Amino acid sequence: MACTLVSSFPIGCRASVGGIQEIKIKTLPTDATLAAQYTLTSGVVAITGASLSGWYTLSCEKQTANLKDSATVNVQNGTVFYTETLVYIYNQLQASFRNELQNYAQARVQIAVKDRNGNVWLLGYLRGLDLSAGESDSGTADGDRSGYSLTWTGMEIAPIASMSSANYALLIQ
Repeated sequence: MACTLVSSFPIGCRASVGGIQEIKIKTLPTDATLAAQYTLTSGVVAITGASLSGWYTLSCEKQTANLKDSATVNVQNGTVFYTETLVYIYNQLQASFRNELQNYAQARVQIAVKDRNGNVWLLGYLRGLDLSAGESDSGTADGDRSGYSLTWTGMEIAPIASMSSANYALLIQ
């Protein structure tokens, strides 16, 4: 199979900033639900029907959360896959978050991410993300974080999918 390059990309304006504004999290749907209510076209996912509900919002403190999508290519084996990683910080030790953390650790999830540039991404589109690390820390000094650091990771066969802001806005609890 021949692979064709299709685009050029000039250096753009310096109008991008780092960071995540908000995330929405949901238990990974079944394969049948994914096939019926998720559509991926040219790297953009659209979600419809009952899959628009069941999303829980986690607000992000500025300059704390980040996502990465890393390609792993093995030339000798002819394989490529993408590792998605999301780090989320929650600043406050509390029993209710601790209890939800226990649910996060047991579930495979999808996470929709709205970055500070207004882009929306869907992590764990087909295979889901797993909570791969979690830490609670009381801090020591007055200026230290007292809260949680959570890391979700997943592996997909394609780079993270984007999503329209309008579709993201429809994702509700």
